[in-house]
Amino acid sequence: MLGSCGISATSEWNDSVPGERFRERTTMDAPFGPLYPADIRMLIAVAQAGFWEMPASELMARESANPRVRAVGAQLAREHHRLNQYNEAAAARLNVLLPTSATPQQNAWREQIQAATGAERDRRYVGLTRAAHGSVYLQVAGVRVTTQNDVVRTMAQLAGEYVARHMTLLESTGLADTDSLAVHSGTDSPYQPVPSLVSVLAGAALALVLGFATLLLVQLGSRRRAGEVAGEPAVGGAIG
Repeated sequence: MLGSCGISATSEWNDSVPGERFRERTTMDAPFGPLYPADIRMLIAVAQAGFWEMPASELMARESANPRVRAVGAQLAREHHRLNQYNEAAAARLNVLLPTSATPQQNAWREQIQAATGAERDRRYVGLTRAAHGSVYLQVAGVRVTTQNDVVRTMAQLAGEYVARHMTLLESTGLADTDSLAVHSGTDSPYQPVPSLVSVLAGAALALVLGFATLLLVQLGSRRRAGEVAGEPAVGGAIG
């Protein structure tokens, strides 16, 4: 059973939950169904995302000269506040202790946005928050389909809807280039950019050329083999 002190959050949302009994494949008895470590990490991820994305969005809502960025920032700030309330309520029902601050990496992203000015700040805000939302979206989706806990499932459904809407809003600014459409790589590098359109088209063209060349070689080989067979005597026939 979960102890009265709850389950402590780690400083990094994607770290393993501390303690030998919290190994990846173990489950813990909890109200509303067993908990996986991934369930707990999702609650932590949602909490820590709010700690840096909410103030960053509030900054853009106040200071951006781009009307669309201001509107998107204001909406994201409001919705992160609401999502945090839902997440805190879910964690309380499960006796899970959430962190009280963002990770050092997330704070560094917020500082990068604050340090920039003008259009460059708009681009950094959209790029960094869009990439972060993409990473959390993958995590939330995984929990949504694997959790055995009713409270976590409801929270994952809600968080997925919020995060998907936020990605759409950020993309609506027109500032989300291919470098910001990134996914978590699972390596030391936090994000791995999606290949550019030029790279994708070049790869597709190369695949078509190779496919055509392979087909041509197969056809030539078939014709040559057919010619050789035509010149051979039938089995059991006379040799001329």
